[in-house]
Amino acid sequence: MRVWLPALLILLLLPLFLPRYPVEVLTQGFILALFASAFNLVFFQLGLLSFGHAAFFGTGAYTTALLVTKAGWPYLLTLPAAVLVAALFALVIGFFSVRTSRIYFTMLTLAFAQLLWAIVHKWYAFTGGDNGIPGIPVGSFATSAAGLYYLALALLAAGLYFLYRLDRSPLGYALRAVRDNEARAEAIGLSPFALRLLGFVISGALAGVAGFLQVAWQRSAFPDFLYWTKSAEAIIAAILGGSEHLLGPALGALAFVELGAFVQARTEYWPLVLGLVLLFLVLFFPRGLAGLLGRRDARG
Repeated sequence: MRVWLPALLILLLLPLFLPRYPVEVLTQGFILALFASAFNLVFFQLGLLSFGHAAFFGTGAYTTALLVTKAGWPYLLTLPAAVLVAALFALVIGFFSVRTSRIYFTMLTLAFAQLLWAIVHKWYAFTGGDNGIPGIPVGSFATSAAGLYYLALALLAAGLYFLYRLDRSPLGYALRAVRDNEARAEAIGLSPFALRLLGFVISGALAGVAGFLQVAWQRSAFPDFLYWTKSAEAIIAAILGGSEHLLGPALGALAFVELGAFVQARTEYWPLVLGLVLLFLVLFFPRGLAGLLGRRDARG
């Protein structure tokens, strides 16, 4: 981890030298990095592909948005509520989803997320429907580009450290044991269902933190936060960065956001160009961007 200390120092100093727009783009990268890292807990540790993680990102965002606009809560104080609500939704969805495996798990998580999206999209009286909840007051600290940057960086660093400790804990080894050989894990007394559900809930809670940050970045909340394409962003980031590496999804997210902003500013055909660049990276760097560091992360 000492290799990353200089990088962290550089990130801490960047807002002092960069104009507002690059700082905002980096902040969006941090938010996606946290979301992708949360998704990767299910993808790598549990060996399951979730297409419904946007549900937890979106519920975290809407919890914050509704508490601020309807209950008058200060923005920063909504973070525990956003985490709790996202975790509760993950508990309910996971209770049904982790009983299945492979493609059935993927389709069931997608179905739940699309169901929540449809409710939010049509519930005009409560969620604003497809108009969303615009103009959310997030306070002077989060309104400042530098302030939100440091908040997102701090929460990302805390999330990654938590995942680092989890990865090397008995729980982390138990999760990978269930992933690698469910029958053998059950034979030594582990409960595959309970472990998968616990991992899924932790992942959903971290995704809720990312949703909390997204509200401040956009000053609004929209149904698109729960749509399947938001889940796809986390999947792309994890694959692009390297899901086998702890920092892989974060690197992939930063590369995805920065590359998207760079290409979009230079051509109206940016989706095509961005798609070709991502295709090149995936084909020629199968271990992801983190694989370029020259060593595999010490994971199971």
